[in-house]
Amino acid sequence: MRNTTTTFWMVAMLGAASAVRAGTPFSNPPEIVSGGGILAGTLTAAPATILIGAKQVTTTVYDGLLMPPLLRVQPGDVVRLQLQNAASFSTNVHYHGFQVTPQGAGDNVFLDIVPGTTFGYDFQIPADHPAGLYWYHPHFHPDVNPQIAGGLSGGIIVGDILAPFPELTGITERILLLKDTKIRKGEVVQDPDPSGPTTRTVNGLFKPTIDIQPGELQFWRIGNIGANIYYDLKLKGHTFYVLAQDGNLKNQLIATDELLIPPAARYEVLVRGGKAGKYTLTAQAFKTGPDGDDYPAQKLATLVSSGDPVAAPRPLPAVFPSPPDLRLAAIDTARTMTFADADDSDDPDEQFTINGKFYDHERIDTTVTLGNTERWTLLNTSKELHVFHIHQTDFQVISLNGVPQPFTGYQDTVSLPFATKQKGQLVPGEVTVIIPFTNPVMVGEFVYHCHIVQHADQGMMANIEVVAPAP
Repeated sequence: MRNTTTTFWMVAMLGAASAVRAGTPFSNPPEIVSGGGILAGTLTAAPATILIGAKQVTTTVYDGLLMPPLLRVQPGDVVRLQLQNAASFSTNVHYHGFQVTPQGAGDNVFLDIVPGTTFGYDFQIPADHPAGLYWYHPHFHPDVNPQIAGGLSGGIIVGDILAPFPELTGITERILLLKDTKIRKGEVVQDPDPSGPTTRTVNGLFKPTIDIQPGELQFWRIGNIGANIYYDLKLKGHTFYVLAQDGNLKNQLIATDELLIPPAARYEVLVRGGKAGKYTLTAQAFKTGPDGDDYPAQKLATLVSSGDPVAAPRPLPAVFPSPPDLRLAAIDTARTMTFADADDSDDPDEQFTINGKFYDHERIDTTVTLGNTERWTLLNTSKELHVFHIHQTDFQVISLNGVPQPFTGYQDTVSLPFATKQKGQLVPGEVTVIIPFTNPVMVGEFVYHCHIVQHADQGMMANIEVVAPAP
């Protein structure tokens, strides 16, 4: 059954023009909510004229909105989502972070939904699926960059990630889905390079105002659902208390004054309102390495703390569930994956590789037996950051440039540090992860890649097949 929040109808009636006005009050995205164990709804990908910041542009989005409906589902639900392709190009939908089947009408990134057709996704979310923030976006190679950068992406929330914390019952939920759009001469840049200025929005809103009460604790679900850029977030005078990362609850609360969110990553955090006043949420200037991308700072939103201080502030949660530490698991296979810039390539569309190979749709690069747990060493030989992401499962980071990392939980994206010169030699950046290929739903073919999707489109992706063990 399709249900929608009041916000959806407000956005639909007011249109994109009012939804992106600078200084507008913050609102969560519209929603499609599952009912009776089924998420039923339709997304239509079609050209639309919208406002992005103060600029009116025509681009291709879902349902005529820069911020389309968020999908809110429960573990065990069946997803029956219709995708109507009224665009001028082939597309599909990837359910980023979902641990569901990659086959058939599931989270199948090899589907080609051609213009003028409708496809019905039909798959079940496992009953034990982790709760948290996820997102959806096209994954039709090699056109992922132009499609996401043009506006095709939205959020997903699975279950109740706050269930272990009764002290947070009834807390205000803020969903902040971050997108950026490159606009030139009134048009969306079709295949944008990450470098340079870009217009950044929160839920499609341009520099919105977020209200909070002094001492009030709010739950913010922050997702980078753009194509290529990092968000280095700073909220003046406030601390981010990280509860979850990439749809995975942490095993402890982590306090930080700065939140670096790579493309595709999500953080779910607690924020306590400071004394009365206005505070700026800023995406700080960021550079991805000596040979990487460079983009300026931008104000994203203003937090307004007003009213009387909360009489009895909520306590921060102190007791967390403890997921298994994968360092204690038996390792069946160890692999090394090298992410590299192919500067000597003669093909402008083939500039990045994994293990020296450009992506080939027909080639299986890695075969894994279901039930195995593997240790992957991820090397970055280029002088710019890359972002490792694998479909259908999560992983645990165990070391960064050789330094052991404390176990705080799992994730599905991780930045690969760029190579540096040491004693006259270029030393690759290195991240080691442990990946469990143990969930039976993942049998089939899917991908791993750099989630700076310009890099994936230009070769930095590989196919992996998980096969059932021999009888």
